[in-house]
Amino acid sequence: MKDYLEIKKQSLPNHIERSFFKAWRLTAREHGYKGFMAMPRFLYRRTMDHFWQVLSRVVPYSGLRVWMHRKRGVKIGKGVHIGPMVTIDDVYPNFVIIEDGVSIAGQNFILTHNKPLEYHKHLSEAMLAPVVIKKNAWVAIGVIILPGVTIGEGAIVASGAVVSKDVPPNTLVGGVPAKVIKEFEMKDGIPVGFKKL
Repeated sequence: MKDYLEIKKQSLPNHIERSFFKAWRLTAREHGYKGFMAMPRFLYRRTMDHFWQVLSRVVPYSGLRVWMHRKRGVKIGKGVHIGPMVTIDDVYPNFVIIEDGVSIAGQNFILTHNKPLEYHKHLSEAMLAPVVIKKNAWVAIGVIILPGVTIGEGAIVASGAVVSKDVPPNTLVGGVPAKVIKEFEMKDGIPVGFKKL
């Protein structure tokens, strides 16, 4: 799937509830669709994206899940495991980059956009920002990754964490919001234990 937006942090308009047709027109434009067939092209892409997202959550094999998320535009490297019930941003999946050897356990949410109500515009930024999960990172079950986060190479994100900031490489993070719990002791580029605090 061809990228339809440049992968960098961008501002978005705040959410305002509109009629279906007005929302469809404005959202197609927001996603970079232009020209005579912009709205039907966007609706087709959005429908297919939703189809692959829903199906990917329940198929019984990681290889199929990876293939389906690639169909959605998620950039996924080699040897990646994606567990069941993983939601990769419903609207901007092409803003997620998962490098080689990553394991995403299951029941995770990876979000690339934040679109608060117009009412809350002074409290929270409406934006779109990529999520990058670096090589050999392990995201345990029930983790939420927020927009603009990079999870460092080899890092482990503990179950139930909410990741709102970048995770350094070769660390264990956990909690709400996620914080560094331990650093790895490394030997020849491989973790062999945890450093003593």
